[in-house]
Amino acid sequence: MESIRLTKQEAREYMMSYHMINTNDHLEGMDGVHAVFDRLLSIQYDPLNVVGTNLELVLQSRISKFNKKLLNQALYQERFLIDAWDKQMCVYQTKDFPLLEKIRNHRGELEIHTLKHRLQLDALEYIEIVLKEIRDKGPLYAKDINIGESIKHQWGQTKPSSATLDYLFQIGKIGVFNKKNTMKQYDLIERLIDNCEFKVGFQDEDAFIEYYLLRRIKSMGLVSNKNGVHFSGLFINNKEIRTKYLKKLIQKEIVAEIEIEELKGKYYVLTDYLKSSSKVIKSVSFIAPLDNMIWDRSILKDLFDYEYTWEVYTPKSKQRFGYYVLPILYGTQFIGRIEFEQQRNSNPLRIKNIWYEDYFNQSKEFEIAFDKALMKFSKYLCAETFIKDN
Repeated sequence: MESIRLTKQEAREYMMSYHMINTNDHLEGMDGVHAVFDRLLSIQYDPLNVVGTNLELVLQSRISKFNKKLLNQALYQERFLIDAWDKQMCVYQTKDFPLLEKIRNHRGELEIHTLKHRLQLDALEYIEIVLKEIRDKGPLYAKDINIGESIKHQWGQTKPSSATLDYLFQIGKIGVFNKKNTMKQYDLIERLIDNCEFKVGFQDEDAFIEYYLLRRIKSMGLVSNKNGVHFSGLFINNKEIRTKYLKKLIQKEIVAEIEIEELKGKYYVLTDYLKSSSKVIKSVSFIAPLDNMIWDRSILKDLFDYEYTWEVYTPKSKQRFGYYVLPILYGTQFIGRIEFEQQRNSNPLRIKNIWYEDYFNQSKEFEIAFDKALMKFSKYLCAETFIKDN
């Protein structure tokens, strides 16, 4: 296929359409949850919760009337979603679990190195004991299993049995039965997933790498071939390998190579989505700090003229904005960032700070869209209303 040339605005509209943000897709309820995961495949998990976890924030920006109960139902009742490792710790569709066996094996190898570094290799000796505990007693939290003496290290203090649970989770022998806040309750994977033992089996390593690269491209929608955390993971973190399999995907016309006016280099998109019927609308959305659309910060800067750093792990004295700040997206344009107070119960949603980009001029149309977005966000958090202090 010949390289396709898009304007910056056309590329931005493609991204909005692909990610179903500020469009006329009208995603609602559980059908919306299915639609988002059918499109993005995998969403990064992070336990920090100021106005929802990253996973919840990703979904609320795309789904009308989304609430946290829907996610809990999808994960721990219907179980069509599962907590597992992909790019980082993620949530993805349970049907994909057998396809990512190589990733779990790789995670297991890395976890052994971690245990060795922390002088906890004895955790591997407790594997059968821990599995028997879960098999006999049913789903258990780490606190319910006390085997071996705790070891202090620079990351804290860990029981060997807890380290064993982490390892078993990484390799897919156990999964999350339920969560109480950030505490995981584990069960045997065969009791959580039907037919979890069947082997999907790729024809060869080539077939898996092609699948895994395409999976990551689908999670982002538009990619460059630059190294970065967006391409972290087995095989695809290597640019030479990525380049080889990108060429294969282009030859098969699954992926299209594009150029974007004013930008250097080549970009890659999903061929099937180049002519999407979705239309961008002048809505406001608050974007998760680890949203798939902004995994590649270089694209965010080059395509949207917007720089974003999640400052949650930045010392307060060095923060430019705040601890947990979300990008504000208006139509196809990132126009600022917003920081909310910690949300508790059904108290009114409070805004701590808003920073607008220098180039953005507020209008009456924007103010109406912004208040509408705040009301939607409040309802997602089950807050009674919202309060703007500035």
